[in-house]
Amino acid sequence: MMYEENYYNQDSDLVKINDSSQSNPIIIYAHQLNQYYHTLLGNPFERLKYYDSSIEQYHFYRTPGIINYIITYYLYHGCLLTEIHYPVEILYDELVFFGFNIQIIYDIISNCITIDYYIPSGKLNIILLQI
Repeated sequence: MMYEENYYNQDSDLVKINDSSQSNPIIIYAHQLNQYYHTLLGNPFERLKYYDSSIEQYHFYRTPGIINYIITYYLYHGCLLTEIHYPVEILYDELVFFGFNIQIIYDIISNCITIDYYIPSGKLNIILLQI
């Protein structure tokens, strides 16, 4: 008996995302993005606004390299890795653009702590800055 009705082509679930700084796109499964519907990348309808059919990729003209940082939220199950190399103002604008929750933004943009990662439960792994 053939199981064609249960066959799932994972290649059709692949999403290619790029920004102006990369020659190769980031490839991620749509179901990984769609788990976080409240964000721009997690909402298929909002994400579609940035689809370029000529190159078959979602293309964002944003701060160079920021997409590598943003994508960690989806790859690490809602934990945003924050090896921050961007000025606070730029990081804030990017997090707002990509639809992050204001609490996540506040926790990350705090000027007195550096966060290794953000866990949605509100528990933070922090390192105090030596000033």
